[in-house]
Amino acid sequence: MTTLASRGVLDAAQVAAADRFRTLYEAIGGKGAGAIDYGREHVDGGKAREPITERQITAGKELARCRALLGMRIYGLVSAVAGQGYALHEVVGNDKRARLTAADMLRMGLDDLAAMWKLATRR
Repeated sequence: MTTLASRGVLDAAQVAAADRFRTLYEAIGGKGAGAIDYGREHVDGGKAREPITERQITAGKELARCRALLGMRIYGLVSAVAGQGYALHEVVGNDKRARLTAADMLRMGLDDLAAMWKLATRR
């Protein structure tokens, strides 16, 4: 994401939307809430770990809104690039046309997220 921003491929609103998406994605634990070991003993009167925190629930709901807005294909691309930090060539391969198309789709998805979160700059 940083490379795309530094090359001028993304504008400030798109970068802000990508950063917010990444924050939400990381809040749910990357690919989802991690496994919980319910068999683990609690020592020193420690409380049982809450399976899912309120922050994770809120992030999950917000990511569901993102998925509903973007559709599965663009959501998958935004998740891979903004959420997981993959480069475009790692997601779509080395074909130049595929990379350019993916970059266009990524920008469109980030524009939609920026508008939803009211991060869009006036044009």
